[in-house]
Amino acid sequence: MYLERFVADGFLDADGAERLRWESARYVSRIYLIVGERRVMAQNLQLCWEALDVGPGTPIALEVTSGKRGLLDDEQRAIAGFADTFRELLVPPAPRRHPRWRRRRTPSAT
Repeated sequence: MYLERFVADGFLDADGAERLRWESARYVSRIYLIVGERRVMAQNLQLCWEALDVGPGTPIALEVTSGKRGLLDDEQRAIAGFADTFRELLVPPAPRRHPRWRRRRTPSAT
């Protein structure tokens, strides 16, 4: 079993959840996401991504296991591939807009 933890630097949207589901299908090992107190199998992510509410600063743990089969190579590829894809698919937060202070123009004497 492999475990990786990281903090999200963006938002997970429906498209990202669907692409992560396809990514998880590339491996024999089971991939679980642990967000808060919820543990979700990556194959089911497109059904519950909204409830996970992944956004900037959300701690995420990935757990990969092949069970009794002991497929360590597949587990290593799964944890690396899925974690990288997950980070790439996060939608960055919108840049903060600072209010622009406008200087009032004084009427010019012409």
